[in-house]
Amino acid sequence: MTGGLILHLSGPLQAWGGPQGHGTYPTGTHPTRSALIGLLAACLGRALDADNSDLARLHFTIRVDRPGQRESDFHTIGGGYPPGHTPPDATGRHRTQPGQGALTTTRWYMTDAAFTIAVTGPARTLHTLTGAIDHPHYPPYLGRRSCVPDIPLTAWPTPSDPVAELRRFPLHRARRPTGPVEFISDTPPRPGTPPDATLRNEPAPGGTFTDYDLWHHHETLPPDTPTGTGTAYLKALTRYRETRP
Repeated sequence: MTGGLILHLSGPLQAWGGPQGHGTYPTGTHPTRSALIGLLAACLGRALDADNSDLARLHFTIRVDRPGQRESDFHTIGGGYPPGHTPPDATGRHRTQPGQGALTTTRWYMTDAAFTIAVTGPARTLHTLTGAIDHPHYPPYLGRRSCVPDIPLTAWPTPSDPVAELRRFPLHRARRPTGPVEFISDTPPRPGTPPDATLRNEPAPGGTFTDYDLWHHHETLPPDTPTGTGTAYLKALTRYRETRP
């Protein structure tokens, strides 16, 4: 038996991974499968090496409420400290050479983004997740520990069609959109639709990753879809809860 739930992610900073190298830590423009599975595993209290094969059977459809924008932050670690207090290298030894005491990185974030996500999968798994999301074992964060949500990650069970529910769930945006809203899913919106992209971000055993396909499409939401930010959005969520079937 399958089921579904709605999950909302928003915060001032988010970081959704990507290929790293040469001290640069990029971010994708939306949550990835590995990030969402890791977030749900943290809510369940699972260790980093836990078996998440049950969560791998979930599927995600993301509605982009606010796309946000990329911003970079230049980090320095350990500069100006004496040799015995500089950051250690891979062998555990402190860096003692002049000019090598500081580590520098460039970290990219998504700022002011918001996503509403339909999660589908086995009903038993989703029932367990609903309680864990509302009362998480570990504090959830949006990609990196410095990226905290600005509202609780409340789970909204939807026993019917969670993807269709995205068309009436409150939109976390200051103004009503003048055009279609973007949707991103790991399953085709219509049978036979070719994927728009492929990401190497599907968690696999041994800390490795495999490829998965993505579909992007745009939809115009109904004109009566509640819209707002801050207190207005929280009030819209309350009204949504009270008027749900």
